Amino acid sequence: MEKVTDIFSDIQITPVSYMACYNPISGEVYAVGPSSAFTKEQSVIPLEKEMAEMIIEGEINIINCAVDTRSMTFELVEKKTVTKIDDVLHKISEQNWTDVECPDIFLTYDKKKNIFTIELTEEFYGTKVLPKKYQPVTKRKIIWSGETVLNFYVTEYNDPHILYAQFEVLLKDLIDSKITIKALSVPDKFSVYTRRVLKNYVIKIK
Repeated sequence: MEKVTDIFSDIQITPVSYMACYNPISGEVYAVGPSSAFTKEQSVIPLEKEMAEMIIEGEINIINCAVDTRSMTFELVEKKTVTKIDDVLHKISEQNWTDVECPDIFLTYDKKKNIFTIELTEEFYGTKVLPKKYQPVTKRKIIWSGETVLNFYVTEYNDPHILYAQFEVLLKDLIDSKITIKALSVPDKFSVYTRRVLKNYVIKIK
C-alpha cells in the first residue's frame, strides 16, 4: 500500500498576538489589532486576545481604552469632555468657611509671595493630597478630552462686578503638576470667582 506523505506536517502555526497603539502623552488608545500590523509603531502595548477581540468586534468602545503611562498597563477608563457646568459665576469658598473637605480644584494664595497655586485633587491624578481619613484615595480612571480651560477672576470682596485680575489654566496641565500664577495686582481682601467646570472648588489664603 502506498504511503501518503502529509505535506502539512512540518508547518507550524504561530498564534496571533495583539497590540494596542496609544498616544504616549495622553495615553489614549487609537488602534487595536494583530501585532504584525503595527511593526512601525513605537508606542504600543501587548493586549490579551480576548480583550482585543472584544474591542475589534465593538463590544468595548475604543474611546474608553487607555494606557496608564505610569505603570504601562492597559486600562478601561471613563472619558470626559467638559466645558463648564453652567454660565453662572460661582464664588470659590475659603477653606476656613466651608465644609468641603475633598475639593476637585484647590487654590492657595500666598500673601507674602503674591502667588496663586492651582491644583487638581489626587482623585483625578492631581497633586492635592486629601486628608488622612480619606486615604487611600481611589483614583478615577479618566481621560480629559479637549482643551478644557479653567478661568479664575479675582474681584472685590463678595463683588464680582469689580475685577482686579484674571487668569486661566488648562485642566490637562494639572495632571501630576501644580500651576503657579505670580505677580498679580490684588488687594489685601478679595474674592475669587469661576465658571465651574468641576463641582467643588476651595481656596486657602495664607
